[in-house]
Amino acid sequence: MQKHRYLYLQILTASRIFLAAILASVFAVYGLNAWTILAAAILGCMAELTDLFDGMLARKYGLTSDFGKFFDPYTDSIARLIMFFALAYVHLVPLWLPVVMALRDVSVSYIRLFAMKEHVVMASRLSGKIKAWAQGVGFFLLLLIGLLGRFDLNLSQLVPYIALFVLLVTLWSLFDYAAYLFYLVRKKTP
Repeated sequence: MQKHRYLYLQILTASRIFLAAILASVFAVYGLNAWTILAAAILGCMAELTDLFDGMLARKYGLTSDFGKFFDPYTDSIARLIMFFALAYVHLVPLWLPVVMALRDVSVSYIRLFAMKEHVVMASRLSGKIKAWAQGVGFFLLLLIGLLGRFDLNLSQLVPYIALFVLLVTLWSLFDYAAYLFYLVRKKTP
């Protein structure tokens, strides 16, 4: 029974990427309109909920694993990148934002690999959780602006501020991981 639960948990985790791909496909095929924004909001919400539930279920049933510790943040990164590139595709966000997000995620992955090479355990950082929250909130705010902007409320002027907020939190998280690695390696060496 535990083996089946573990498999279902990994399917739930992987579903984030699938939901994000559907979201991107909706924008790619139908463009930006009220219905596609609503569909993106629903799919984005479902993707975020899978992130919440897979962690809760893993702890409840004792299904945490080394694989899950790598697979969960991987699916988080890929899903959010797909979602933000979809926003860039329909011009709700500047293209540089998902590019910087991707560079941050790749950099943090290499920071963690370097930590492993140095035999240093680098757990998830609070900054990574805050970054995920900021990106999720930013995504939904950008969708809301896209929806309300259809009513000529001139909210598009808020987009650069939301993008800047997401950018700053994303970069702060990168620097936090790098500084923590430096601290751990320095602490380890006499």
